[in-house]
Formats: sequence, structure tokens, C-alpha cells
Amino acid sequence: MARLNSSKRAKLPDSAFAYIDTRGRRRLPIHDEAHVRNAPARFNQVRFENDAARERARKRLLNAARKFGIVPVGFIQGQLQAEKTHATVGRLVIELGQHGAPGALEQRLRNIFQDPTLLVLHWSDVSKAYLNGAGKPVPLSGEEGQRVVTYLESQGRPLSALVHDKAILNHPDFTETVLAAVRLVVENDRAYGQLHATATQAAMLPTGFVTFLMTDIEGSTALLRKLGDRYGELLNDVRGVLRSAVAQRRGHEIDARADEFFAVFERAIDAIEAGMAIQRAFMAKDWPEKLDVRIRMGMHSGHPTLTDTGYIGLCVHTAARVSAAAHGGQVVISGETMAALGEATLQAINFRNLGRYHLAGLAEAAALYQMEADGLLTHFPPLRAESVS
Repeated sequence: MARLNSSKRAKLPDSAFAYIDTRGRRRLPIHDEAHVRNAPARFNQVRFENDAARERARKRLLNAARKFGIVPVGFIQGQLQAEKTHATVGRLVIELGQHGAPGALEQRLRNIFQDPTLLVLHWSDVSKAYLNGAGKPVPLSGEEGQRVVTYLESQGRPLSALVHDKAILNHPDFTETVLAAVRLVVENDRAYGQLHATATQAAMLPTGFVTFLMTDIEGSTALLRKLGDRYGELLNDVRGVLRSAVAQRRGHEIDARADEFFAVFERAIDAIEAGMAIQRAFMAKDWPEKLDVRIRMGMHSGHPTLTDTGYIGLCVHTAARVSAAAHGGQVVISGETMAALGEATLQAINFRNLGRYHLAGLAEAAALYQMEADGLLTHFPPLRAESVS
């Protein structure tokens, strides 16, 4: 990490520091990834003026880590051991748990408890069983060898089950506190749909063969640095454009978290028309400070499983991978969505065959296409995926 000299430090805005005391002294720079990674190690070396100041600095550090895609597990674990109240632990886990990818909570708990095989299962009222991350029911017994099951409930209702090493129970105070935090995370996920492929009104979502649309803002970290506290206003404007286009084409919003947006459509043609409308709206909109705000977009069609907490299945993950391969202003769709369009009449919309690509986590190469229409950008760098020659 390059040393931050006094000249460079003086040029940074206050928002680039996790802590500023009442005398204006600035501590814990968080303006770039290297300093954010280093900040947790220096956090306990700072003499905070009071607990409230420490709490504000901790939140700013965690928010910065989230923006750079960093999960400071060691920092979280140290905070869990240092803070004994359930409320504090709950805040620590929730703040990063809200923004994790599917399976992130399970991996985080494996690190905290030092149990690499720990499983987090979620209760489904539809299946009347505990489901794993792939949506498959997992039969449970109370105890088997060194493995035990800890059940979590909310108001007498099944919530989750943790399958873990029996040794975890040797530290009852610590374990009870962390489990209380896990309960808060799961309850929050159920209530607000923080994980990908979840929704608060799953019963209202379409079933059978559907088309997913996923977007995120390209260069969101740079925009955040430039706008600071005003980034929230821009994010609201972005979501307004997305929600309007999705609703007008009979789509359903599933999730909106950070700079990402996830929707589903019963018909592929509706998803295509929504995607075109969204990109045209972004190109035409006057953004603050003449910023060039672009979103990348991916679409994929398939037969997901709909549980009481939302969609699960391989097609959900495929949609996310297709979106991640795109560039700002680009709409990439899978071969399955192309096939789903069938004989549908599309006004002035063409599709360029981009070839086949290996997408992360998927066994088979995917055929990908680029949507082209008046008012949309057409020239982009190669996709963010490995091409199949």
C-alpha cells in the first residue's frame, strides 16, 4: 500500500476518512481499496472520543468495505469477541449480511466458528422442509457423531437450521450471541429480500417458464467517490427508471440492493422491451454534474423453483452471470431467451450473435446475444467472460 503523504492527504475530502474528531483531525483513510483493507488492523489503535464516535467510524469502515467488495472477516470476528451484547453483534452481521451474495452468510459463519463444513438451511413453508442453497430439502436428525443441528425459530415458527461441529457448543456465551445475530439476519432477509432471488411477496410472482432481467451500475464506486452523500439521490433516480419500465411491461421487481436490480417477466418479449426502454431512458436522461451513468444488463430464461422466499435454481445464477459479462449500456441475453422469443414480433430490435462463452460457475458454455436498436449503444469491448473458440 502506497504511503499517503501529507499533500495527498490534505487533498482528500472528509468523506475519505472513517473518523474525524471534534478538532477536525482525520483518521482511518478509506478512499481506496488498499487503505480500506488496512483500516481494520488500525481501527483499535485509534483513540475515539466516545462510543458514539467509535460506532460511526465502524459503520463508515464497513460501508467502504462493502463498496469495494471486501468482507473483513477478521475485523468482524474481532468485533464479535470484543462486544458482548446481542444488539452490537446483530448490527455487525446484518451490515454485511444484507449485501452478500447467495451463500455469503454460510461462508461467514464457517469462518467465525472455524467450521469449514457448517451448513445454513432455511425453512420453507411450501416444501415443509429445510432447504439448502440449491433449494433441495435436507433431512435432519438431532445429532450424528461430531455433527449437531441447531434450530432457530422466530415467534414459534421455524426459521433456519445450522448443521455444525459439536465443539462450537463449548463456548455457549459466544455461540448464543452469534446465533442471535444470525436470527436477525435471516428474519431480515425474509422481510426485505436482501439476498439475490428473494422477494417479500413470493406468492405474487409468476411460476413456470420465466425470463429474468438483472442490472447493475457500471463504475458505481467511482460515482460514489464523486458524489459522496448525493450518491443516494442518484441511486433513487436509477431505480425509478428501472421500476417504471419494468412495471409498464408487466414485470415484477424481485430485489433491489446496492446498485443491483432484479426483475422477472412471464414473457420474454416483455423483458426485451423493458430492457430497450431502460437503456434508451438512461441515454436520454440528464444526470447530475453531466455524469455518464450506464447500467449493464443481462437476461436469461428458464424454469426456476419458487419457494415461499422467492426464486432459487441454476437459471437464477445464470442470469446473474450473463449480466456480469456485459458492459455499461449493453444488453446481453442468453440463447434460452432468444429461443423463448420464438415468433414474437419485435419492432426495430435486432440481436447480434456474440458467440459462446464460459460463465463463472456454469458447467456448459452459453450462447450470448447483444440487443441492438435505435437509441442504444452498439460498440463495446469484449464481454467479461472467456470466449469459446
